[in-house]
Amino acid sequence: MLPSTAKTVAWMLLMTVGASLSAAAQAMPASGHWTPRSAPIDLGVNYVADISNAPPGTCGCFLMQGGGATVRFGLPYRLSAVADLSVVNTNNVPNTGFGLGLTTILGGAQYRLPNGRYTNYGQVLLGAVRGFDSVFPANSSNSPSAFAYALGAGSEVKINRRFAARLIELDYLRTGLPNNSTNWQNHLKIASGLIVHF
Repeated sequence: MLPSTAKTVAWMLLMTVGASLSAAAQAMPASGHWTPRSAPIDLGVNYVADISNAPPGTCGCFLMQGGGATVRFGLPYRLSAVADLSVVNTNNVPNTGFGLGLTTILGGAQYRLPNGRYTNYGQVLLGAVRGFDSVFPANSSNSPSAFAYALGAGSEVKINRRFAARLIELDYLRTGLPNNSTNWQNHLKIASGLIVHF
């Protein structure tokens, strides 16, 4: 059985994808053919680095690394609906002797500003995080789930009609995993990768 947070996130992502597909269908020209400006669908694969704040009672920050995937549905007025999945981990959180892994599933809106071959964008994403391969407070599970959100911006460059490169994406990611303190964590999420246009 999924935790209630995971169920809520799953419903949010389904509604986002459903609304995106509905808007995409309405944007299809009368000819029934997709055009580059009508409702593109993009798939992306990313390298992801996550700089996180140290656990309560310790100093400094630490780095987690991993990968991720994005799905983006084009909408009118330079808007897109985005779903983002990423997994990062580290074998050693400083001063703890433990590792940490995070899986985030986020969905939301992106506003895009094309300029020739380059496109800059800003985004707001909501969803959930799941922690793993670590030790959490005694009153929580070994793989707790919690609310997460991200605010960020990025830049892409067109390679050709089919491919683009995500030069950089920077997101402030906030997660709410249990930690015997505020139960909030601050992250700087950095991503870059390849995008395929359909």
